[in-house]
Amino acid sequence: MSHIEKTIARLPSMNAKALATLRGNASAVLGRKPGDEDARRLLEALDAIEAAKPRTVEFEVTGLLSWEKHRPGEGTFRAFHGESVVGRIFKRADHSSLDKDVYSLEILGRAIPGAFHHIRDARAAGEREFASRPDPRED
Repeated sequence: MSHIEKTIARLPSMNAKALATLRGNASAVLGRKPGDEDARRLLEALDAIEAAKPRTVEFEVTGLLSWEKHRPGEGTFRAFHGESVVGRIFKRADHSSLDKDVYSLEILGRAIPGAFHHIRDARAAGEREFASRPDPRED
């Protein structure tokens, strides 16, 4: 087994930093020697690994609305109907034994009464609220 074959075989076990370094090195080699077959094989293997990675979905669809996914450290999640922002979930505090319902909800600029323990509950309430609104085309 050649050196490049051994390297390609190890790719799935490497971390993102090591993979990025290999990609940079192989690209630099191709810049100097465009016909370098080992560098081309390595880039193709790196591309295949990247393509095989599961893509994170940026939104969670609840029906009419698409909600931004929860990301650690972020306290606001927007709701979209098509391209328009139609709602928000706000995290006002961290969960504690005394304060479990930490998410509040706003749909179409109107604060929805109550608080929610889980983001999914706030999304469901937002979906119900949005679906129950009068259709502006009916006016």
